[in-house]
Amino acid sequence: MQTKLSDGSVMVCGTLPRDAEYKTVGQNGSSLTKFSVKVGEKPNPDATDNAKPIAVWCNCVCWHSVARAAKNLKKSDAVLCIGKVETRKYTGRDGEEHTAKELICEFVLPMVSVVETASAQASNDIYSLDEYEDILSDDKTPF
Repeated sequence: MQTKLSDGSVMVCGTLPRDAEYKTVGQNGSSLTKFSVKVGEKPNPDATDNAKPIAVWCNCVCWHSVARAAKNLKKSDAVLCIGKVETRKYTGRDGEEHTAKELICEFVLPMVSVVETASAQASNDIYSLDEYEDILSDDKTPF
């Protein structure tokens, strides 16, 4: 999923094809995390009935505290990212000039599935009732 917000920001939601790459760069040791997000699919222009759709990807770049928050993203994680799209030119290994579009993330939210949350709660006994006292009669209830 992808959408453009009224302030020019872009919001994308999807899954990661591989683990996020975290490193520190520059003299100040700034945190940098890079990852890609699959935001959807579009029909294959060579469309035959059995043609696979083409994946649509968004390359994401995070700096500083957002980078530190996103550094533990793993393959198959679902994320919601909000940021601004930047276009930059670079010279590739082939010596040719290329253009890259990246989402400079201002916000990254890992999405936790309901199944994972329920299994984690069950395994940790977060909602254990062992500490609570049974009230056997209504005369002790305050309402």
